[in-house]
Amino acid sequence: MLALLVAAIWVAGGLFGVVPDSSAPLPRMALALAPLAGWLFFSYIGERRAQQPRPFMVGMLVLGGLVANAIAIPLEENLFEPDTWLPMAGFFGRAIGFALTVGITTAFLIYLVMRYTVWPNRIRTRQDGIAYALAIAVGYATIYNARTVFYTDITLVPTALRIASITFSHLAVATIIGFFITEMIIGRVPVFWMPFGLGFAALVGGLYYAFRAVAIVGGLNIDGTGSSPIRGLALAFGLVALVYLIVAFITENADNTRRTVSSASPSSRPFSTRDTVLTETDAIDAISRRPAGRSPISIFIPPL
Repeated sequence: MLALLVAAIWVAGGLFGVVPDSSAPLPRMALALAPLAGWLFFSYIGERRAQQPRPFMVGMLVLGGLVANAIAIPLEENLFEPDTWLPMAGFFGRAIGFALTVGITTAFLIYLVMRYTVWPNRIRTRQDGIAYALAIAVGYATIYNARTVFYTDITLVPTALRIASITFSHLAVATIIGFFITEMIIGRVPVFWMPFGLGFAALVGGLYYAFRAVAIVGGLNIDGTGSSPIRGLALAFGLVALVYLIVAFITENADNTRRTVSSASPSSRPFSTRDTVLTETDAIDAISRRPAGRSPISIFIPPL
């Protein structure tokens, strides 16, 4: 939806001049809030109608915006300052430089919000983790989109392209983080799984910005739209679509494999942290409540 809206604005304003390409704040702010409105309409309202809606989705959205405004933006503007040195770097310099600064910050903050809120108790399926991560990304990107409106003087068409670039890149990174953090609950993963996921998500963000600079033949500055900005839009949409399709294929294949193994041999299915475990406290309470004359072992072995 966002890609179609931005493409329509580019065609109408950039090619035919139907849309006035002004720097008025009101239409630009409407564009900045378009991803948020789309998420509320398609995701949140649909979530409310589900039989088992995911809790705390709006809270994740708000937390995403808060960490972006309180942590990510101050780090980017006061410490990393990517616009002062990344445009002068080559392709690999841009990719690695962005990944090690802005990219890893974005990936780690999305992970941090999930790790200390919904993980692991509110994640039931692989889709849950990705949905929560996408909610964080929408709030995160909305803050960056709003800053594009308030702190730049670019006109409507470049604003639309910039907002699409910011939103799609954050959605791609969030999809990767959501997949990796969910596998820590559902799957069997090595000890380096999450650090690898953070690094991979940051690298994807860095490669996107490097390829974007090549695609539009411009820099990484806020107002750099280059000679072919529509190619940057196509790259941003293609990135998030590719990441989502790959993750969807992997999760669907993993879920089918697990269902097959469980139906064939329920006792041999992989152990999950979501399995019910009788703790020592539970056992003591059960023993204290057992009827007189019954053996303590009967709480574990039901009568035939």
